[in-house]
Amino acid sequence: MSAKGNDFGAIYGGKNYDFFATLLGFGHSFYEKAASEMPLEKGMKVLDLGCGTASLDLEIEEKMEHTGKVFGIDLSNNQLNYAHSKIKEMSDEITLYKGTMDELPFKDMVFDMVVTSVAFCETNAEVRRSAIKEASRVLASSGHFVLIDCTRPRVSLTSVMMLPFFMFKTNEDNWNNVYVEICSENSMKLERETYLKPYIRCQIFKKEN
Repeated sequence: MSAKGNDFGAIYGGKNYDFFATLLGFGHSFYEKAASEMPLEKGMKVLDLGCGTASLDLEIEEKMEHTGKVFGIDLSNNQLNYAHSKIKEMSDEITLYKGTMDELPFKDMVFDMVVTSVAFCETNAEVRRSAIKEASRVLASSGHFVLIDCTRPRVSLTSVMMLPFFMFKTNEDNWNNVYVEICSENSMKLERETYLKPYIRCQIFKKEN
């Protein structure tokens, strides 16, 4: 664990991450559903904060019918190394960077959409707040910020079974849903939200002009 997030060591990172994630319900169908909730259009330029093994990036490109450009950033070498092996036939469509989500190497207002999927729960409060500020900075006017994270679970058998997962992934921000306020302070208003799972919420914010 680095000071700014989970770097996923050799045991839990890379190919093993995808294996364990699938066991926990974060396989292909999850990312496909996540991408389907996003207001994606052909030719968009999208940034993924905490891209991990690029599973979501592949689905985003699929929904854009391979006409857009996705940039992913992650601090873990293990995640990025495996991600590169997964996207090697789509290197013109997906570009990956090593870095942290709170210090983005991009100019202002260059992306149509910024997304993050179950990555904020792997960081601390300071990084999350700085990441939201950075997302707003690099997002074009009227662009969308899609924030997918763990949340206070809706009551269901699945959420009860995942209780051990919640114990390690919850924090005051996602449990109390303070993201709406933080995003509002950074010129991004909540447009709509939905649950991808009883314990995973997808919130879509729109940057004000």
